Amino acid sequence: MFYPQIPSRQPGTIPRGLPNSPIAAEQVEIVRLLTDPETFGGHVPAYFDTAVSHLFVNGSHLYVLRKPIDDDGFRCATVNDRWDWCETQCMRGVSGFGVVAARPLPIVRREGRLCLGGPGSIRDWVLKITCESVTVDPGFITLRRAA
Repeated sequence: MFYPQIPSRQPGTIPRGLPNSPIAAEQVEIVRLLTDPETFGGHVPAYFDTAVSHLFVNGSHLYVLRKPIDDDGFRCATVNDRWDWCETQCMRGVSGFGVVAARPLPIVRREGRLCLGGPGSIRDWVLKITCESVTVDPGFITLRRAA
């Protein structure tokens, strides 16, 4: 059985406020939304920071928010770039890496506040990955393929 692992730099849950790592000004409100337990029905998500992404784990779901970077040929600087990245991951068959389902999910502004998915004005995109299980260990997130 294949168990891909994603290295992280900041494990743990964020009880209130924002993580200690630098966050681009355009994504501060989005990271705040994705670390808020109310976004996930009262469950506190685990948060991880990598060189190119913010990762949020809630049960068997991993949400990947790419950072707005444009460095050394890697470009995710705009909302459209991040949509393209999400779409590319789905088209490449993330399922080959043990994932059951992956889909782009919009972060939208609706009725004056940010929401995960649904109708509204799109502010950014996350890649939602659903696995049989997502295990959080010190320094790693392990995705387990469904049997």
